[in-house]
Amino acid sequence: MIPQIGFAEMLVIAILALVVVGPKELPAMMRKAGQFIAKIKSLGQEFKSAFDQIGDDDELADLRREIDELKSMGQMSNLSDEAFEEDMRALDRDIRDGVDLTPKKADDDG
Repeated sequence: MIPQIGFAEMLVIAILALVVVGPKELPAMMRKAGQFIAKIKSLGQEFKSAFDQIGDDDELADLRREIDELKSMGQMSNLSDEAFEEDMRALDRDIRDGVDLTPKKADDDG
């Protein structure tokens, strides 16, 4: 876990840097420190993106494997746009037939 650095700690570090390095060399040292931190961040991002790509490649391979299994079972061999559209229309008809869309009247008992 990364330690938390507050304002007081940052102030002490800045004063120590000013005393140890000196006012002339402080801007150059801060520039070098910034470049070093940027390099570390870019390496971390590159490392993270490599792992993300590995994960994406594994997921893609799993999807391809599942599609191949479905094709081998014959479930996707006759799937076309027209067949899919007809299946969706049939499903829509079944849903509409099974749902009563008429508004219900409130009971006027009292």
